Amino acid sequence: MMFGEDMLRALSLQNPWWRTGKVPQEFVDPLGLGRPFYRRDFYALRDRLEEEKITALVGPRQVGKTTTVYQLIDWLLGRVNPSRVMFFSFDFPGLHADLDQVIRTYLELKVGKPPRRSDPRVYIFLDEIGRVPEWSRTLKGWQDLKYNIKFFVTNSSASELLVGSSESLVGRVELYSMMQLKFVDYLRFHLPEQAELVNSVSLSLRDQFRASLRRRDPSPLLESARRACMLLDEPEITRRLVEYLLKDGYPELLNKSLAESSLRLRQYLSLTLYKDVVRIFRVRNARELEDLLVYVARSSGGLFVDESASRTLGISANTLKAYMEYLRLVFLVSRSEYYSRSRAARIRKCDKVYLLNVGLLNALLGQMDESLLENREALGRVVETVVYEHCMRLRFNLGSQADLFYWRNRGEVDIVLEVGGEAIPIEVTVGKASRKLGVMEEFMRKHDSPFGIIITEKELKVGGGVIWIPLWLFLLMC
Repeated sequence: MMFGEDMLRALSLQNPWWRTGKVPQEFVDPLGLGRPFYRRDFYALRDRLEEEKITALVGPRQVGKTTTVYQLIDWLLGRVNPSRVMFFSFDFPGLHADLDQVIRTYLELKVGKPPRRSDPRVYIFLDEIGRVPEWSRTLKGWQDLKYNIKFFVTNSSASELLVGSSESLVGRVELYSMMQLKFVDYLRFHLPEQAELVNSVSLSLRDQFRASLRRRDPSPLLESARRACMLLDEPEITRRLVEYLLKDGYPELLNKSLAESSLRLRQYLSLTLYKDVVRIFRVRNARELEDLLVYVARSSGGLFVDESASRTLGISANTLKAYMEYLRLVFLVSRSEYYSRSRAARIRKCDKVYLLNVGLLNALLGQMDESLLENREALGRVVETVVYEHCMRLRFNLGSQADLFYWRNRGEVDIVLEVGGEAIPIEVTVGKASRKLGVMEEFMRKHDSPFGIIITEKELKVGGGVIWIPLWLFLLMC
């Protein structure tokens, strides 16, 4: 536990703007661009700075959570006195700081007293808060005092934040998930001269998707997609799409080669498994986790039969179930249930499984090179994984009433997006899309779908209540 001079030194070290009035350039621009790059999450989080609730930012390691926090602080410094903004990270080696003591020392040192409602607001950013025992009870105590303090916390494990917030902070905390850069941000980074146009087209596509939902007609989305094709440089976007399918959107890898990216992703995976999963969940055999991840990578987009996986990996069914939950909570895997109105029918069917980052998938399977593009089966697995992960983003933007499933009868619907009780079938193709139409039409008849989506390589059209849309346009919409 830290007290006295050690606490003051740690606070001073982590808050250089108290002396200089600004955030160091390398904190807001870690890629050395000469300017900060603001992902779209920055703007969503900036809008939450004046909300009363605690904002809890969760997401995998290395996706840019801390950089985004520094960018938010930098934005605040143009509007408030630097002494009213405090950052403290609990992820430093050898650091054992008491949360209540950190807050009290800061308020006494820099603010003078806890700010009342009539005082200017104080902003307290707490990084990797899950490392602090009883953190939620401490923040509940401060939140209940009704001081004019905005708390903003981050963590790399959903488990540590979800457990804490469910126990002590019900109604006082709002969770926000940040993943690796989605495709629209990847394009905005690599095409800075077109960044505003890309952003505008993306938002227009999403608006017209909502319009298509309201009208139960894919025509508004089709017209928006056609305008996007006229406005944007499709060949350049397609080239960037290939990069994205190979290494995904970790900010650190944006300007790195495929070989460097593969090595860094493997290092990142080891860090996540050993520093997060093993520490948080007290796993004794991390090698079993690595073997399970390779198994999931090979199965991504396919049915996951627990009994078969248990036999193949030589681990018990209960251990397998626990491991899958741990990997979900550190944002590595996701499971998709069978679509049915009946909960009992969903439970009887096997889930589909996805490894949520195709860069990690490719690194694990040794396929992070352009030979992937010649292997249609492997490419199909990668494309469906990217689409599923972006559907998770779209679900978030559509609100809490959206969810993801799959469906199977004589054929399979890869993804079912349920929004407000409406089921939209989504088929992913790497080849001829016409072969997917029959199962799509069967699902739409059975579930009275407003329309269906077939994701193609290049084809863009509407027919029979189905929109065929190129992959790059669909990802841009999400």
